[in-house]
Amino acid sequence: MKRFAPLLLLIAGCSPIKSSPHDERYQLELTLHEVQTNLDDLRHDIHCFKTELQIIDGKIRHSENALANVKQQDLEKQQAKIDQIALHLQTLEKKLAGFDKIDQKEADERQRLLSHATETTTALTQFKQRIEELEQELLANQRRFEEFGKLKGNLEHLMNALRGGEGSKGYKVKPGDSLEKIAKLHKTSVEKIKKLNSLQQDLIVVGQELQIPND
Repeated sequence: MKRFAPLLLLIAGCSPIKSSPHDERYQLELTLHEVQTNLDDLRHDIHCFKTELQIIDGKIRHSENALANVKQQDLEKQQAKIDQIALHLQTLEKKLAGFDKIDQKEADERQRLLSHATETTTALTQFKQRIEELEQELLANQRRFEEFGKLKGNLEHLMNALRGGEGSKGYKVKPGDSLEKIAKLHKTSVEKIKKLNSLQQDLIVVGQELQIPND
């Protein structure tokens, strides 16, 4: 209602001195209609914010699942190749142990083994680099998730402010926090915190802004 106070004061201060009751009532109805329209716009914005939050949550869950699947598949492929290479090396070692003489054929075989070992080292190095790249991607996504969490907290704070938050106080989620821990700290319940912040589940992220009821 604070955004409409100047409008009401302006109307009250600029009303014609000799206006009729009918005119005053008409002006008041126009003003009330404008206020109602603005309230409807605010409700529409809040609905849009909620929809955007749901979309963001869905994208986060999809990204987490996709990254987990990619990492698992990549690790399984790497492990299979490593096992195959290890088995091949064991076979070659047994073959070398049975040789009695060193001739040109054995020298060629050792050269082939050396080349194979070099290729194996190169492959393992590439696997290691791939794992490091995946870890960097996971860290980057974690930072984006934290930013989404902060954005979500800001939007929830805005919605609570629009609804009127005189009976609540703000709280920023810290590492190690949970809804149960926060509820015990502020002597309230998890359900009240979820209801006040329009939370559908118990998941919260570091940096998220919550409204805590003043019980």
